Amino acid sequence: MKKICFQISHFAIVGIICLIIIGCNGKSENQNAHNNEIEYEFERKMITYDFGNGITEDVELYIDKSNDTIGNQVFAYNEKVLDSSRSLFYDLNLKQIKNSNEYSGLIKYHFNPNREGKLVGFTFTVISKTTGKADFLSFDTYDSGKNQLEFKFKNNSDTLIGHIHAQHTMDTIVDDEEKLRFREIFISVDNYSKTNNPFTKGLR
Repeated sequence: MKKICFQISHFAIVGIICLIIIGCNGKSENQNAHNNEIEYEFERKMITYDFGNGITEDVELYIDKSNDTIGNQVFAYNEKVLDSSRSLFYDLNLKQIKNSNEYSGLIKYHFNPNREGKLVGFTFTVISKTTGKADFLSFDTYDSGKNQLEFKFKNNSDTLIGHIHAQHTMDTIVDDEEKLRFREIFISVDNYSKTNNPFTKGLR
């Protein structure tokens, strides 16, 4: 009988501290004009690591007021071509439903199954704010072939705050014993460069 090993990570690349990036072409600070008076906990910034020989990584960091950093997505490139075998990120599409405060979206999760294992669970949680009330809405019905899911929520602005919770399993052998590795990955999701994402706070 296989034993089960548990691993929990807020990003998938073990040994990299404070790394991850934007897979949704996040909107700039200037575009976030309606939130100018809000005090933000985090600012998202991209940083590039150049390892030579055409190998680079673009990394998204969540930076708090104390300049502490938390990693999120990682985009690895080989000669400027995306290397999905070393990357971990999401694609986000969000549209407002005409003449309403309702939004529909599609989020796609990118990972390397040879490293992370088989995807057995994919949940996206988003914060819905209307008339001063905040609700946490979770969506877990996903397309297992494309690793993506559709969602819909109401909000008093086009600001999206959420996170991905992915669950992976992989057969492995430890000390000549068959085991099943179970891994959880958490990725913060935002569409503006400044945010008060409570899920990011939980990753400290």
